[in-house]
Amino acid sequence: MSELSEITSGRFPANRSRIQQSILEDQVELWWFQDLKRSILCYSVAVVLILGTGLGGIILLSTATSKSSEWRLGVGTVLCLLALVILLKQLLSSAIQDMNCVRNRTQINKLRSGGFIDYLIILIAGFIILTCGYVLIILANSDPRLSGRNWSDMLIAGVAITLAGSIILLSLLVYSLIFKLCPHIAASSLSRQVPSVYIISGGNTEGRQREISSSTANLI
Repeated sequence: MSELSEITSGRFPANRSRIQQSILEDQVELWWFQDLKRSILCYSVAVVLILGTGLGGIILLSTATSKSSEWRLGVGTVLCLLALVILLKQLLSSAIQDMNCVRNRTQINKLRSGGFIDYLIILIAGFIILTCGYVLIILANSDPRLSGRNWSDMLIAGVAITLAGSIILLSLLVYSLIFKLCPHIAASSLSRQVPSVYIISGGNTEGRQREISSSTANLI
């Protein structure tokens, strides 16, 4: 707020962007919405993961029979639990944000959509899905008790799940490399977002400065 006090004291002409940035830095509630594009992207990925793993697990559980119950029940349960974990993270982040009980920028950056915990959950989810698919492929090729139909079902499911896990991990790797090697992308993205959302209206700079100084004097 020192910048804002200097502006109102008339030491230098009021700069709308600097006033705006100073106000944003002091608003804890707005920290949750920084880097909006990345947050929307990570939130969308979380929704896709919840729907994909949830529906996949339900399909495997609902199609379990006496001849293929073990692997369908096992993989289906893992996928459903994974969907619940991702959903729980999103609900907890929303609850913490609504209660405004976290006021530390570092912790907020980890908890918000697009933060460190989102990357960690996506990484773990990708590894779990990839492992489930890989295990199914191994079992399909090593269990002699499987009949032709059960073998093909297990192999197809294993290949599909392995492919989904590989796509998740590869996408996360490419995304991380882009923002690691080209950090200016994130910076330019944020700089374009702030003025378009938070605008301090007013006339010309000098008139606005006189208005602020006059209001301050009246308060005193």
